[in-house]
Amino acid sequence: MRRDFRLPVLLATATTLAVAVAIGLPFGGPATEYANAAVSIKKTDDHFSVTITDPAADRRRFEEAFRAVGLNVTVKVIPAAPDEVGTLVGPIVPDGFTWHGSIGVQRLEHCASVFCGKVWMPADFPGQVVFGVGRPAKPGEPYTEGSAYNLSGEEALDGYPVHGRPVATVRAELHRRGMKIGYRLLWILPNDGPPGQTSFFDQTVPADRIKDDWIVNGSRDHSSDTVDLYVVPGPEAGPEAGPAPDPLKAATPRWYDLVD
Repeated sequence: MRRDFRLPVLLATATTLAVAVAIGLPFGGPATEYANAAVSIKKTDDHFSVTITDPAADRRRFEEAFRAVGLNVTVKVIPAAPDEVGTLVGPIVPDGFTWHGSIGVQRLEHCASVFCGKVWMPADFPGQVVFGVGRPAKPGEPYTEGSAYNLSGEEALDGYPVHGRPVATVRAELHRRGMKIGYRLLWILPNDGPPGQTSFFDQTVPADRIKDDWIVNGSRDHSSDTVDLYVVPGPEAGPEAGPAPDPLKAATPRWYDLVD
């Protein structure tokens, strides 16, 4: 499986020693450009250009910049794998995006900073929008999952594809590499939507729920020392798998569910 308040031209805060620069519109409208020590944002005709310079900054510095250019955004600074540090994750609309225009992010290559990208988002969208900014995770700290799982089988182990292998075989390889293991049952649901679409969800389970001969669909880095295996119970697993649980009851809170 893309407020409106008057801002000074120059603002320095004693607590962060950061300098914020805004270029605003007449009569107190939102700025067209805003920059502080964490991020700079520039509004163009059809998108916002975002450059992240300090991914570990306080989330309020990021929110300050988004709101200065007219976007009502909540930002969470989230633990990330090394190759995802500084990445802008989202936008997430917890209640669903039903508005004119489009919403999304495109990362740009050849960036002189930590992250450069384009954000498409209507400035007048009234709903809640959440972005994440990936910061370096501490040793053993779980990484935040910024995207949906891909049924084609994601891979976390260099030089060792896990897709289609029995759990016992993959477990032995992870133990050989000195890695800890987490398990998720990947439930494929009956297709009751448009042709060609597949519904699925994953359920975090303890090791004793997993059988050695069940098949691994993919893997993900859970932290610096742990890999999660996505295991398909499916009809071929027999009655030991049991019925698929209620997705709402099995789901664990996502990073964007608890917005303060």
